[in-house]
Amino acid sequence: MQRELPGDGGRSVEEFEPPGPLLFLPLLFLQGGGMDLSRVGEKLFSSVRSARSLGFLPSNADRPEVPERAAAAAAAARALAGLPPHEKVSLASNSKEPHSIFGNRDSAMEELEEEFYEEDFDPVRYILEHIQSDESDAAFFEKKATLRLAQLDRIAERLSRHVMEHHEELVKGMQLVMELERDLKVANVICMNGRRHIISSMNEVSRDLVVNTKAKKKQALLGLLPILAELHRAVDMQMELDGLVEEESYFRAFALLPEYLQILDSFSELSAVKEMSVGVEVWLERTLQKLDALLLGVCRKFSEENYVTAVDAYALVGDIAGLAEKIQSFYMQEVISNTHLLLKDMVLEAYLQ
Repeated sequence: MQRELPGDGGRSVEEFEPPGPLLFLPLLFLQGGGMDLSRVGEKLFSSVRSARSLGFLPSNADRPEVPERAAAAAAAARALAGLPPHEKVSLASNSKEPHSIFGNRDSAMEELEEEFYEEDFDPVRYILEHIQSDESDAAFFEKKATLRLAQLDRIAERLSRHVMEHHEELVKGMQLVMELERDLKVANVICMNGRRHIISSMNEVSRDLVVNTKAKKKQALLGLLPILAELHRAVDMQMELDGLVEEESYFRAFALLPEYLQILDSFSELSAVKEMSVGVEVWLERTLQKLDALLLGVCRKFSEENYVTAVDAYALVGDIAGLAEKIQSFYMQEVISNTHLLLKDMVLEAYLQ
């Protein structure tokens, strides 16, 4: 539109017309990615009322009424969206022709552009870009608004039909999902109980392993106790043998020696027992030397007690023949020694005379 500016020589300028209702149609698809068609009628009516209050659209007296089928479609969509799932089953089974509530449709009506269904679509920009300079009058916007309402009516009908056709399957699927959810909850409880039992069993097994390990150690130590007791007894017997030799109780020492050797022979694989066996050989050699010294003393100066001790010791050892030979040898040594001393004294006395 053009108007003349006063005082400017009648020069006319283009007057900007307020945007029509088509500008607010994209707002219907902004929330929910433009796909919440159950409330699209309500959004459309709200946008139209907002445009009318801002002066972009004429008042109700100058505008045609909203088609009844669009209002019915919006009301049906809202009512259908508000129904619980179990009540929609009967509705889906009894409503074979949901399109009857909307009336007949013109098959030649222009479909809504595919861009309106895109997630990142900007409807305001799209509308502004497609407004022609020669089509910015009220009649154009009125025509576009009527077209959008008709397209909304068709979309609502299509949505309702699609929902009615697949509602029973949807309800069955939701029931299956609910059953699956219950089964998953039961399985979760079973898994939690199983996990608790497994943890309890693991702790019990761990305790049993600790007890078993300690029991094995205890058993091994208990098995060592008899060996240690015998070794302790052998050490005591070794000390007793040394004491008997010091007391010249050779008979008792040789009487204790077989028992001591038997203990050492029972644990001959132990290194400590091997060392003790070597010590026995040294002890036996030292004891026989002392016994020979005792017998030699008896031969030099007879002592009945010492003689009996030596004879008993050799008899216990089982070397009677050796005892006789040693007595004969020791007496011979004493006779020779005394004879030499006597001859030496006689020669010395004759020399002095």
